[in-house]
Amino acid sequence: MKKFLFLFLILGATAIQAADGGSKKLQTVREAPQYLSTDGAAVEDTCPGNDIFNQFFCSSKEKPGFKCFDVYRVQGDPIDTERYTLLAQTLTTENSSAEPACTFEGELTCDNFLKALNYNLSFSWFIDNFPTSSFPECGKTYSCTRISCLKGLPPAANGSPQSAKLTCVFKKNQIYFLGTPLTCQNKK
Repeated sequence: MKKFLFLFLILGATAIQAADGGSKKLQTVREAPQYLSTDGAAVEDTCPGNDIFNQFFCSSKEKPGFKCFDVYRVQGDPIDTERYTLLAQTLTTENSSAEPACTFEGELTCDNFLKALNYNLSFSWFIDNFPTSSFPECGKTYSCTRISCLKGLPPAANGSPQSAKLTCVFKKNQIYFLGTPLTCQNKK
């Protein structure tokens, strides 16, 4: 009789669990992540908590079939065009020859300069030293690089050489955001 009662309880519990939708344990199924931005203000996380710094994982609070767009932060090098953020740009006239010469055509802008260097400031002969006191966050929160180049101008009235000097200070972005649609599904 005890065996029959025990068997009846197990079968009843199994039927109740099956009617309730099975196990409450869910798995998080993500699609392939996509690159979004280095700017946290430009991204939106639609998962509960709206946490753009950490990945979301399904819990017993969500129902099977729940969907959202999860945004999370990654440390490393972002895409080339977002690797650096311009902090300062100056264009001055100097009484000197144009060395190092700007190697790009068009307007003297930091954007054109960075493009000409293929968004790579690691080993450029255009790098200048500068006091970090000008940018106190450089070296503490992020790394910065100052680059400059010169473009020849017509000689001054006294015949001495003149150049336009472009100086750019960039901070290196070391954090970016990825996003992916996800679905909560019953574990199999």
